[in-house]
Amino acid sequence: MSVPALVLGKAGVILFTAGLAVGAAIPSLRNPRMGLSAHLTAVQGGLALMVFDLYWDRLGIAPWASTPLAWSLALSTYLLVAGLVLAAVTGASRALPIAGHGFNGTPSAELTVSILTIGASIWMLLVCLAVCGFLLAA
Repeated sequence: MSVPALVLGKAGVILFTAGLAVGAAIPSLRNPRMGLSAHLTAVQGGLALMVFDLYWDRLGIAPWASTPLAWSLALSTYLLVAGLVLAAVTGASRALPIAGHGFNGTPSAELTVSILTIGASIWMLLVCLAVCGFLLAA
C-alpha cells in the first residue's frame, strides 16, 4: 500500500471519529440542523476517504500526481466539515440556506463559512475530476 493511500485511510478514520463526536454535540450547537449536516458529512466523508484508501493504488493515478491528489482530497473534505461545524456553532446560513434556515451569523462568520464550504466543494470536485481523468486514461 502506498503512502498516499495510507494518508487517505488515516484521514478517513480520524474524520469518521470526529464526525461521531460532532453527532454527540448536536444538541448543544446553536443550529442543531446544521450540526446534523456536519455530522453526516464527516461520517460519510470519512468513509469515502477510507474507500479511496482501498482503491487508490488501482486507479491508475500517475506517481507524480498521487500524493498531491490524496492530500487535496483529504484536506478538502476536512475543510468542508470545518465549514459546516463553524456554521452550526455560529449560526451562519448564507452559504447553506436549507440547513441554516432561520439562523444568522456575524458577517465575518458568514464570509468564513462561505469561503470554507464553497472553496472546499470546488476543490473536492476538481480533485475527483482529476482522479476520474486518470482512471479513464488507464
